[in-house]
Amino acid sequence: MILIISSLLDRHARVVAHALARRGVPTFIGDVMEFGAGARLSARNGDLHWSRADGATANIAETRGVWCRRNFTPNFDPAMSDPCDREFARRQWTEFLWGSVYALDVPLVNDPYLQQAATKTLQLSEARRVGLRVPDTLITNQASAVLDFVERHRGRVIHKTLGTAMDQTLFTKRWDGRDAEALNCLDLAPMIFQEQVRGHREVRVTLVGQAIFAAEFDTGGKIDGRADVDAPYRVHDLPQEIADGLQALMARLGLVYATVDLRIDGEGEYLFLELNPQGQFLYVEIKTGLAITEAMADLLTGADPDAHRSASRLPTDPPAALLAAPRSGTVRWTAGSRMAS
Repeated sequence: MILIISSLLDRHARVVAHALARRGVPTFIGDVMEFGAGARLSARNGDLHWSRADGATANIAETRGVWCRRNFTPNFDPAMSDPCDREFARRQWTEFLWGSVYALDVPLVNDPYLQQAATKTLQLSEARRVGLRVPDTLITNQASAVLDFVERHRGRVIHKTLGTAMDQTLFTKRWDGRDAEALNCLDLAPMIFQEQVRGHREVRVTLVGQAIFAAEFDTGGKIDGRADVDAPYRVHDLPQEIADGLQALMARLGLVYATVDLRIDGEGEYLFLELNPQGQFLYVEIKTGLAITEAMADLLTGADPDAHRSASRLPTDPPAALLAAPRSGTVRWTAGSRMAS
């Protein structure tokens, strides 16, 4: 059995589970959003049983591989309003979950603590160490340092956060003169400021074990490629030295799966922007036909990935129902009482 730790609402988890089912491999999606809201976990003498709110159960001790896909925030009862209580409960679940997963002694995609450690600060440092080009970067909460950096690059600077927000998507933005007025907010938390790379070509690379999938798109002048969901993608032939550098970076970070964003400048040079150990790939797969889902199934089952290393096409498209918003037994709290959606 393969355990996927995520949520029943996660399309990536459902599509990969479907691919594994086509191979006759049983899969259990453990919904971490149900922690404290319907999930039941019990461990005793090496056995770990997980029951979801929809009644599905699994003996996790039978797992042969784990995809630590997403560690969503538990959907706690609003009656637990004290932040300290909620944080305590979250830590209880985290200790139980990841301690039990480690005790399985099976391959992890990825190690959850190495995923957490692969911060943008570390990524940039390790990318330089393995020989990848990285734009001039300043990470600081010092306003004067930012102004000096902006002046050095004549205003051609972008800025972005080190982490994600819980309630919104924070896009990378181009420096605007008016941003100087908000620099006093840096006292609260640091940000990343980076030399803006000239050029509109961006490459999304998905690394699944030894398999590498690259897709190129034109940003159309946008700073953050995620802002254009309609941009067409095409399969990209990644130079061998860049592929080798990315694999070396993955090895140094201890990861076996990640998505990477690269930008190609006006001279055709590749620059490393960032890496996401839990990055999404379905939209690239849908737009290019690259068999990333099958490669993930290979990685989770220990199969030979060579058949999917090139621009191979999906054997069958995922059912539309898996890509649509699913109906699940995930528990939701309303006015202090449990309701299933």
